[in-house]
Amino acid sequence: MDNHRQNTLRSLSKTHGLMLLYHSVSSDTGLSQNRIHNVSPDIFEKHISELYQAFLFVSMAEFVSAEDPAGLATITFDDGYRNVLTNALPILEGAQIPATLCVNSSVLQGQINWREKIRFLVQHDLAEDFVATCDLSVTEGTFYRFSKHPANNSALIDECLDKYFNDHGIEITQDRTYMDSNDLKSCTKSHRILSVVNHGARHYVLSSLTDEQQAHEINEPRLWLSECFRACLENVFSAPFGGSRDINEKSLEIMAEAEYHNVLMSRQRLHRKDQMSSRTPCMIERFMPRSEDAVEEILKEYSKIPG
Repeated sequence: MDNHRQNTLRSLSKTHGLMLLYHSVSSDTGLSQNRIHNVSPDIFEKHISELYQAFLFVSMAEFVSAEDPAGLATITFDDGYRNVLTNALPILEGAQIPATLCVNSSVLQGQINWREKIRFLVQHDLAEDFVATCDLSVTEGTFYRFSKHPANNSALIDECLDKYFNDHGIEITQDRTYMDSNDLKSCTKSHRILSVVNHGARHYVLSSLTDEQQAHEINEPRLWLSECFRACLENVFSAPFGGSRDINEKSLEIMAEAEYHNVLMSRQRLHRKDQMSSRTPCMIERFMPRSEDAVEEILKEYSKIPG
C-alpha cells in the first residue's frame, strides 16, 4: 500500500471504527454469480493485511463496549456459510484475529434458508410462474430484489414458496453450504477467537412482519443460542439484511425488551463515536467490501463523510 493511501487510512482510523461484514469466503466464482456476497481466501487475507496497518482488530465484545471505537476493527460473517470455517478461519487463527458469526437458528437446525428457495426459482427461470401464485404488494424491478421488499411479508413469501414447491413436486434439500449446530458447537469450542450472535430465526425482513412475527423472529433463537454456544453474545443482534428500511421502531422496541444493547446494521458505513445513539439498542454500522481493494472502497466512502 502506497504512503498516501496508508496515511489517509491511518487518519481515518483516528476518528472511525471499522466493523467488516463478510458472507462467503471461497474461490468458487459461481457463488457471486448466484447473488451470494463472496470473496476468495486470497482477497480476504489481503483485506486483513492492509487494514491491519491502520486498525487494531478486536473481538465483537471489545468493539461494542468501547467508549470510542476509533482505531478499532472487528470482523463479522453473516448467515453461517460453512466455507468460512474451512477458508477464513485458518487465516484468522494465523493472525490471532477474532471474528463473529451471525447465524440463523433455523438453518443451524437443518431448515432451508428462504433466500436459497428464491435463488432456486431464479436459477430455474421459475420466478415469474411463482409470482403469479403469490399475492405480493410490490412486484417492480427484479424478483430477487422485490422478494425482500419490506412491503412483502417475508413469512408469507416463505409459506408461498413451500406451497409452490409442494404443488409442483419440487424438493429442495439442505446441502453442505451452511454450518449446522454441530459444526458451530465444535468450532466455537475449538477456536476461542470466535463468537456468535443472533441473526434472526429465519433471516426474514423484520419490518415486513407483524409485531407478533417480529417478536418470534428476534426472540426464538435467543435462549437456544445461549444454551448451545459458549461464545454467544447476548447483548448483540445482527439485523437480517441490515438496511435502514429492513427494521422499524417495533424491531428496536422488541430488541430493547430482549436486552439487546446493540444492533448490527449493513449500510456501507464506518462507525464513529458521535454517530452512536444514546438509545438502546445502539445501531452499529458495518462495511461490506465488494472488491479486491477494500482500502479503496473504504477511502471512497470516507470521502463522502462530512468533516
